[in-house]
Amino acid sequence: MLNEEIFLNPNEPNPGFMVHKDEARKVLLKAIAGKSECFWVLGKTGIGKTTFLLWLNEFAPVYRVKPILIHGGETLTLDEVKTKVEQAIKPSFFSRVFLRKKVIERPVLLLIDEVEYIKDERVFQYIISKLDDDRLQMSVVLASVEIVDEIIKNYLRGRDIEKIYLEMPPVEILMEMIRKRIEAAGGEGFKPFGKQMVRDIIESSSTIREVLVKLEEALR
Repeated sequence: MLNEEIFLNPNEPNPGFMVHKDEARKVLLKAIAGKSECFWVLGKTGIGKTTFLLWLNEFAPVYRVKPILIHGGETLTLDEVKTKVEQAIKPSFFSRVFLRKKVIERPVLLLIDEVEYIKDERVFQYIISKLDDDRLQMSVVLASVEIVDEIIKNYLRGRDIEKIYLEMPPVEILMEMIRKRIEAAGGEGFKPFGKQMVRDIIESSSTIREVLVKLEEALR
């Protein structure tokens, strides 16, 4: 029996069905090769920014990169960020005792969603201090609907920021993603939808979430 809730659920980002993997892999490779890299993921609500960060968080360890995922928003505090970061960059017992390391040697990738809503300015001051820490190979990926000029002006001025604009991928890529979702939920092919119906919905939508919402509505 097809579990509709599992394969659709437009409000539950799932890195297993991420469609912007090429862009995400480039971020990981640059984080490995460089230091203090700044990336900014941009795009409409529902285009896949949170899924992008979740994918990086899940697959960064495969690349020997230490991810730190933080959900932004108005309630995010410096203490929350500091606790997560300091715990993540703490070296192993062996490195601390015998090599006298203060931080881990692996590249670190800090992932922050919904940065446009962060109110505590100390969060950004702390992030910059870590990017500038010579002992630490840290890069940061910020995500928001649009670029936040105040953040650049107050904290990132003079830094190179690579902007990653997420857009709707080609129809065939989205068709394949939908097929995989259906099969992961126990379905087959594009059933209970017709292949043409899925294509029409994709072509009439402007975000990935909109596609999933329309498919969900079609089941009712």
